[in-house]
Amino acid sequence: MTYDVITHARRTTRRRVTALCLVAATVFGAAAVALVFGAGPDRPSTPSLGPVLVQPETTVDSGAVLPDDLDWADIAGVSVPVSKQSGPLFAGEGQARGFAHNPGGAVLAAVHIVVRVTPQVGPAVFDPTLRAQVVGADAAAMRDQVERAYEELRGQAGVADGQPVGRLNATLLGYRILSYTDDQVVLRLLTEAPDGSGSSLMVSTEVGVRWTGSDWALLAPAGGTFDEAVTIVLDPYAAMFLPFNAGG
Repeated sequence: MTYDVITHARRTTRRRVTALCLVAATVFGAAAVALVFGAGPDRPSTPSLGPVLVQPETTVDSGAVLPDDLDWADIAGVSVPVSKQSGPLFAGEGQARGFAHNPGGAVLAAVHIVVRVTPQVGPAVFDPTLRAQVVGADAAAMRDQVERAYEELRGQAGVADGQPVGRLNATLLGYRILSYTDDQVVLRLLTEAPDGSGSSLMVSTEVGVRWTGSDWALLAPAGGTFDEAVTIVLDPYAAMFLPFNAGG
């Protein structure tokens, strides 16, 4: 089934979510990488536009995987999907844990963990999440990147150490599972956010999660940032994604 996720999201499930990790000096610049990450340590403040996602990719199943009890919760000013069936079952000490060992649980885990590793949420949230829910060879590099981005943001905003910094402003539109096994899932998350010029831009970010034996954990991207995982999505190709609505 094909979805017009842009129309659907704008009419029925307009939700704000992070446009994925390591946002720094400003949230959502005018170019694609700035839109998703902002200007941060070792990144230019005005990066060039990234690659454009313009043709379908293979997916494991075009059907919906999210449960029909989907609801929304506010995390540091960002609305994220939650489900009694698929998780998270536990929330506390900065973490969201207890996601179902199925595709729907993997999608929700990816969204929740990605939100909680942005520097804006502050170390009370990103530190325990990075240490307990991010795995892989680049996990340490990711912790370093987020900590450095937080210090830079905190200094610019004049915020006390340990406090949240700023707010995230984007709309979570859809998801797309690229591969699924019982141990590891690769998916794309589609988000839309202001581009700094009064318009908006859609981007897709590839995210991996890994089953640890008891829960899903975020697989740290290469080098500790999602810089190479981001693509611009043009309007006609947004229909490749399933929408974040109940049962969708």
